[in-house]
Amino acid sequence: MMVRKLVFDALRKGYPEEGAKLGYLEETMDDERMIELWNLALEESQKKGESEFRRKLEEFYNEFIIRPVTEAGPSEPEKIQAALDKLFDVGVEREHKGVQAFKSLRAAYTHITGDVEMRGVPTREKEKLGRAIMTMLGLAAAYSSSSFSFVLGNSMHRRLIKEYRIPNYQEEALISFVRNAPNFKDMEIISVGYLGDVPDVNPETADYQELTLPTDIEASYAINQKGWILTVTRKVILNDDLKSVVQLVSKMGRAHRRTHAKRAWGKVIDNANYGGDGKALFHNDHANLGATTLTNDSTGITTLTNALKAMYAQTEQNSGAGLALEPRDLWVPRALLEIAKALNSPWPLAGTINPHAGRFGVNHERIICNPLFTDANDWGLIADGSEVELLEAAYLNGKREPEFFLADNPTVGQLFVGDKMQYKSRHEYEMEIADFRGFWKAVAG
Repeated sequence: MMVRKLVFDALRKGYPEEGAKLGYLEETMDDERMIELWNLALEESQKKGESEFRRKLEEFYNEFIIRPVTEAGPSEPEKIQAALDKLFDVGVEREHKGVQAFKSLRAAYTHITGDVEMRGVPTREKEKLGRAIMTMLGLAAAYSSSSFSFVLGNSMHRRLIKEYRIPNYQEEALISFVRNAPNFKDMEIISVGYLGDVPDVNPETADYQELTLPTDIEASYAINQKGWILTVTRKVILNDDLKSVVQLVSKMGRAHRRTHAKRAWGKVIDNANYGGDGKALFHNDHANLGATTLTNDSTGITTLTNALKAMYAQTEQNSGAGLALEPRDLWVPRALLEIAKALNSPWPLAGTINPHAGRFGVNHERIICNPLFTDANDWGLIADGSEVELLEAAYLNGKREPEFFLADNPTVGQLFVGDKMQYKSRHEYEMEIADFRGFWKAVAG
C-alpha cells in the first residue's frame, strides 16, 4: 500500500514518467527499509525543488528497482546471473543460494540495462555493468550492449538442460562406445574379427607362426544436425510473459531428449540396416530374431528361455567360437510390463519354479519400458556393452547435450533488432550399429 501511495503521489505532482518508473516498485520492492529511505529522499528533494526531486527519484529508481544483488562488487554479474537462473527455476551455486530471484523478465531487463522504456538501448550508467557481465561470460566487452541477451540465453539454456535430463528413455543401454567427432565427415566403424585358438609352438624345431589377421567389417556414418530457432520478442519482455518463455524452453529440452532417444531406439524399433553386411539388424541370418510375444505362463518361461539361448549361442566373427552372451536388459512395451515383471519374479505360476527370477534385477531395474515402444507385442534383449559392441554414438566436438546460444549479431549495439532476440538450440550427433550380436528381438505383432 505504501508503494502504491508513492506512485500516486508522484503522478499527482505532475511527473508521469517518474510515476511510471515507480510503478515497478509495486511488484519488486518488499523491503520496509527501502520504503523508509524513499520517504526521506522524497521529503528532502521536495524542499530543494523540482530538479532535485527528479534526480533523487532517478537515483532511487536505479538503486532499488530490484535487489537481486545484495552488495556491489566484482561478484555482481554472477549474482545477476543467479537471480535470473532462479527466475527460470534452475539450480545455482551454493554461494549464490541467498540471492533473491528477479520478480519478472521485465524487472531483470530493466536492472541489467537501465532501459525503462524498452527502446532496446542500455543506458550509459549500465555500460560498466554490461562490460562486467561480458567478462564473466568470457566474451568481448565490445558486446556489452547485448549483455541482457547473453545472460537470458544462459538461464534459458540451463532450464533447457534441466528438462533434457528429466525423461528417462534409457537409450544409454544401447550405446557401447561414444566418440568425439571433430567434423561432419564420414566416420568408420571397424569391427575387427576374433582370432582362432593359439597354436602350439616348439622353438627348437620351428619358428613361431605369423599371425593371420582376421577380417574387418566396416560401416560408416556421419554427424546429423538438429535444432530450432526460438524468438523472444520485445512484447514478451514488455508484458512480462515469463510463463510462455519457460514453457517453450522446457518443452524444447524434452523434445531434444526424446529425439535423441528415438535416434538410438529407432535402430531397434525400426529394425535398421546393419552396415557391416547390408542386412537388417534383426535377421534370421543373424540368429537374433524371434516371433513369439511374452506371456505369463509356462509358454512365456519357455519363450524367454529360447531367447536367452539364442543370445548365448552367438559366435565370434571369424573364429566361430561361442560368445556366451547374457543379456543385461529386457525391453518391453507398456502392455507387457506386468508380464515381464512376473517372468522376472520367483513366482510366475503356482507350483512352477521360475529359472529367470531376478535375472533383470531383484527390483526389475533392468527391465526397460518407455513410450517409444508402441507395438504391444514386440520385445527384446540387450547384452552388456562391455562384453560386445552395440551402438556407437558420436557427438560433434564431444557435446553430448544440446547447445543454446544467441543467434543474432551481438555487435549491432541494440538488443531488439526487429523487436526480437533470436536464440538457437542445436544438437549434433549420430548413432550407428557396431554389431548385431548383442541384440535380440521378437517381432510378434
